[in-house]
Amino acid sequence: MADGSGEERLIRLGLDKGSGVPLYRQLKWILEEGIRQGRFRPGERLPTERELCQQFGVSRITVRQALGELVHEGLVLRQQGSGTFVNHRLPTVLRPLRVMVTEPRWAPPLRKAARLYGDHRQGERVKLEVQALGRPQLHEKIVSAVGRGEAPDLALIDWVWLTEFADLQYIEPLDELDCEWVEELITDLFPLFVENSSYRGHFWGVQIETSVAVLWYRKDILGEEGLPEPRTWDELVAVAEHLKRGEVRRRHRLGPFPIAFPGGPAAGETTTYILSAFIWSAGGELTSEATGRPVLDEGARKALAFLRELVQRHRVAPPEVTAYSWNTAARLFAQGEVALAFGGSYEKALIQEVSGWDDREFRKRVDFVPIPAGPGGGPAATVGGMVYVIFRQAAHPKTVLEVLKLLASPPLMREFCRRTGRKPTRISVAQSLDPERDWFIWKTSKLFEVGRVRPTIPQYARVSEQLQRLLASVLEGEDLDEAISRTQAIIDALV
Repeated sequence: MADGSGEERLIRLGLDKGSGVPLYRQLKWILEEGIRQGRFRPGERLPTERELCQQFGVSRITVRQALGELVHEGLVLRQQGSGTFVNHRLPTVLRPLRVMVTEPRWAPPLRKAARLYGDHRQGERVKLEVQALGRPQLHEKIVSAVGRGEAPDLALIDWVWLTEFADLQYIEPLDELDCEWVEELITDLFPLFVENSSYRGHFWGVQIETSVAVLWYRKDILGEEGLPEPRTWDELVAVAEHLKRGEVRRRHRLGPFPIAFPGGPAAGETTTYILSAFIWSAGGELTSEATGRPVLDEGARKALAFLRELVQRHRVAPPEVTAYSWNTAARLFAQGEVALAFGGSYEKALIQEVSGWDDREFRKRVDFVPIPAGPGGGPAATVGGMVYVIFRQAAHPKTVLEVLKLLASPPLMREFCRRTGRKPTRISVAQSLDPERDWFIWKTSKLFEVGRVRPTIPQYARVSEQLQRLLASVLEGEDLDEAISRTQAIIDALV
């Protein structure tokens, strides 16, 4: 090449001679990537056919086929006796990128990543199409789209579905798309998030944020009433019963029930997210230590009984919790209807949006603790989050990965986490945060000390649905032992 840098400036990707993709097409992709990323500038000569044969260990026929496609697409020009050169006027390629997410708030960093992708490429742009589907329907809609052959290129899924999607071969292992980038990324991820995205020897998804299950409480109201922050189930009941008094409700303009929480299938995975933390707070487990299979133990029984008592005996939470959507409790909390709400730290942005509180006002009025300790247990918090995955049906998986790399870059991750109050998964980003400016993220990170993760099994989504139905049936009055026995039998059959 003109500056003598030769092979060193090619993308450091080898050909996979064991894949079903023709070698000439793989070579064409590598050369095209070098052109688009500016490793080969307009007017610059590509390596000779002989040099390419030697570097990639392929025949001259393979090289000529690859170069022929690049000529046909207008990326390079052949000059008899001089070689193959990058076209001075590269044709602009507009690549569609379809993304499925849960909420519109995920769109801004996606748009920024797509814009940066175009800024860094020669003659290539991304046309971004983002669908916000909502949490409860996300799993069903993605599976349905895959079945129709209409999977998105990129989707944001709950990471507990990752092993299922990998087993079903819905998604691409990222290390097979770019092993070097994955190796570099995982050195900067907290170990938990490396483990979460690893399965059967591959790395499947990128988690740019994480959250924990919490009990939100109005510290301004509790402070005025001289009430402590609830650290145990008994303290929670005592605080709630005080707030239920007529004069207290009128003084603070609260609704008839001081507590809200997701209590059924309508809230989808958010219900399991909260129920899991209650089970752990009662000393229970979600899986058998001996078999690794999902189990409803004594801790689960205590958790279900306590949540039922909040609704039926103490009457501090409404029966309608069984029909709540994933964000109903947070909205009621933000609207001042309730003073206590079980949810996730990811709801901070929603609470501020609904209430109109800026960060200063939010910090003045709101605080949170892990799920209070039950009998035989201690404070607990479910650690969760959403993970980006690339689907095998993606037309241009390498383009999708390049956008994902930008999305997971430290600047965009830091910006997103600061805007939403979520904790970053990259160590370098976490270390760059300011304890005062980023107080919320710092405080949520303390809950990791009592944090646990839900089972990462391929059948998790179906097991989770049974747990959601179980909680709703118990809250609606079904006999506790019969409900647990029936649900355990169904889970055993599923797993």
